[in-house]
Amino acid sequence: MLGRLLSHPLTRNSAFMHLWAGQTAAEFGFQVATLATSAIAISLLHATESEIGILTGLQTLAFLLIGLPAGAWVDRWRKRRVMIVSDLVRVLALISIPIAYEWFSLTLTHLMVVAALLGLATVFFDVAYQSYVPVIASTRYIAAANGRLEASYQVGAAGGPGLGGWLLGVLAPPLAYVFTAATYVFSTVAIWRIKTPEPKPARPTASLFVQIREGLSFIRHERLLFPLFGCISFAAFTGSGVRVLLPILVLRTLGMNATQLGVLLSVGALGGILGAMTRSLWLERLGIGRCIVATYVVGVSILVLQPAALHVPAIAGWVIAGAGVVYSYFITIYNVTQMSLRQEICPKQMLGRMNATFRFAVWGVMPLGSVAAGILASIVGVEAAMYIFVVLSVLAGVAMAFTPAARIKDSYIALDPSQN
Repeated sequence: MLGRLLSHPLTRNSAFMHLWAGQTAAEFGFQVATLATSAIAISLLHATESEIGILTGLQTLAFLLIGLPAGAWVDRWRKRRVMIVSDLVRVLALISIPIAYEWFSLTLTHLMVVAALLGLATVFFDVAYQSYVPVIASTRYIAAANGRLEASYQVGAAGGPGLGGWLLGVLAPPLAYVFTAATYVFSTVAIWRIKTPEPKPARPTASLFVQIREGLSFIRHERLLFPLFGCISFAAFTGSGVRVLLPILVLRTLGMNATQLGVLLSVGALGGILGAMTRSLWLERLGIGRCIVATYVVGVSILVLQPAALHVPAIAGWVIAGAGVVYSYFITIYNVTQMSLRQEICPKQMLGRMNATFRFAVWGVMPLGSVAAGILASIVGVEAAMYIFVVLSVLAGVAMAFTPAARIKDSYIALDPSQN
């Protein structure tokens, strides 16, 4: 397997390897910062469930507010430059937290402002990054490129929380953000070193509003994308609710510390690495459409065990981690498959707007799901709220089974050569 990896054309693609290295470093930092934010808000600043929901929601609020115009803007700009500027903004925002902690006073409001700034920079970075992959990797290798980048995400998800928990245990909690800032500096340098010429963006012949409308119209009239679009959006709403409640369940209800939370999240994410490595086996047996539906439904269904772990406190950590392994394994396969399908279908000149529209619908609803989960938990309790959001997540997957995309067996490009 290692020999095949080293001999793969993507490994000899310098531009992709730099992007991959930068993204891997940034994913480690992102996971550390996410854990630190939850731990600081819950344990140090004693935020309520509703405040934690708002804090988490602010990290993705920008996708809701400017997600659509960001796609049109990115289509007008050079993607590499957008990613570099976005990384630098994130570095400056992160450094402000340890400075405030050491010399002034760290407040929940400051944490919320930084979360919002990080979300703003991430909007542009993610839209540019997803639109940049087809520029540096040929259509034939888009799925392989996405698989490697998703594997990087899972490696970061596996190692990042554990590293973050260790940092929180030996350092003052806000100092964990210094490590995160360093990873974004590394990401900046790696992307800056990409030498592959990027085609000059076409001069827009229409207004920003018209370009946004074109992006929406493309998805609205794409028979494969639009139904899937709605299901993925609802899945993002429910998934964000589950994610915001898990740290509260572990840190507050079960009484564990940040280091233990980091270990649980790291162990759970190990399944994602295996998922990225075995995705092709599932595609061969199920085909694209059934692979998207089956892996999502199985992945989210297992999460019902996490709130149930409260009833077996002696092995609660093992149950939560085990459910996380299964979830991460199947959701990784789902994410890579549906993302690759979207990129294959979309014309290159529309990639920025298509990705931004999906980000708007997916990440844009996350703050709503986070806030809703926090409010619901304050009313019915964390355990009941988690059960509700897991069930709603499963229903989103069931709905995917009734979309045209669920019936795709082979590569879309193989079915429609005009898209190649």
